Amino acid sequence: MADRIDSILRDYFSGRLDLKIKQREYEIRNDRGPADENIGGGKALNKHNRPVEDMRIRIDEDRYRKSLMKQKEDIERWIATFQPDKQKVVKYYYASKTVTWTQVAQQFHIAESTTRSYRTDIKHILGAVL
Repeated sequence: MADRIDSILRDYFSGRLDLKIKQREYEIRNDRGPADENIGGGKALNKHNRPVEDMRIRIDEDRYRKSLMKQKEDIERWIATFQPDKQKVVKYYYASKTVTWTQVAQQFHIAESTTRSYRTDIKHILGAVL
């Protein structure tokens, strides 16, 4: 069973994390909120009418979107510090669900134990960050 770091890395390298961020923004933009059933009454005197600014604030302050963005930034920041060969191996493995470590080892002409040690190194560091 894959753990949390595996699923986050798979989402990042497969592009699902970007899709989740875009989907959340779409949900916020298209959420109309509860219908106002207050028929009649007076007119609001101090009501501001800035729908674009209000929407931007709602998007920027959304906790779920913020957590997704933080995950993405953390992964990008830490992956950039690793050697290029580690980056390639991990990206190749996590970009597809069907790729095995044996296939990764054959693709990059390295031992399977080396590919697994690359994954372990990256998971330990990202586990502390995420």
